[in-house]
Amino acid sequence: MLADPTRRFLEDLSRAGALREASLMLAHYTRALPFSRVAYDIDIQHPSLPLDEDGEPIGVELGWAPEFVRRWVESGYNLACPLVTPCRNRRWPFTWGLDEENLGVDPRWLERPFTAIGQQTISLLRQVGVRSGVIVPVHQPGGRTGFVSWMSEEPLAELRRWVAVYESDLFVVAHAFLDRMDEIAVAEGLGLHDDCPLTDRERECLAWVACGKTDSEIGIIIDRSPETARFHVRNAIAKLEASSRSHAVAKAIKKGWIDIID
Repeated sequence: MLADPTRRFLEDLSRAGALREASLMLAHYTRALPFSRVAYDIDIQHPSLPLDEDGEPIGVELGWAPEFVRRWVESGYNLACPLVTPCRNRRWPFTWGLDEENLGVDPRWLERPFTAIGQQTISLLRQVGVRSGVIVPVHQPGGRTGFVSWMSEEPLAELRRWVAVYESDLFVVAHAFLDRMDEIAVAEGLGLHDDCPLTDRERECLAWVACGKTDSEIGIIIDRSPETARFHVRNAIAKLEASSRSHAVAKAIKKGWIDIID
């Protein structure tokens, strides 16, 4: 059963009509939980953070200082932060701690050494008092991967006790929040765009091919026939000028157009 703050958040979120409004709701929800900060990204492959209706990066609304947001964006830290790397291959929430070996993340999902700029992102988080957190990856149609991360000034062991209680709520909230942000962005003409020639459905099917799924299995996942799944995969192969399914997957991953889902 969802906690009362979660139920109220989901009810309020459905009425949000602007990106800033929805972000303020997320910040308010976070204050009702034992977490001190929250951050999110709609697409970890996109060079810019989500922008509000005035074209400004959203961050201050979540409680971050304007100087922190400016530095994070201008330095490209959103692309370099090693904490988002596991989101590409993970579906379920995972915790992390800045004081822990390998940031408290399984080495299978986060390999070292970190880049110099990656180390700088960790240092900057430490400077503002962040010590630990939990990230919920959100894999969306079209091959995009986003996330919502709740952070704490407490050590990882303490945060994990909280996550054990709230993990299901955080999973539901993260997915509902990014779905709503996507809906608002599309309605306001603020959707994220890239140079990918594939349709959202072609990217989605190709992402499942990368997971080793057959056309029949993909058809079940997207609630279509195997023939329809095969049609989208073949279109993706043709558009990418690939020689095979695996070649198309490799080219799409290299371009950052799809992520492999575990």
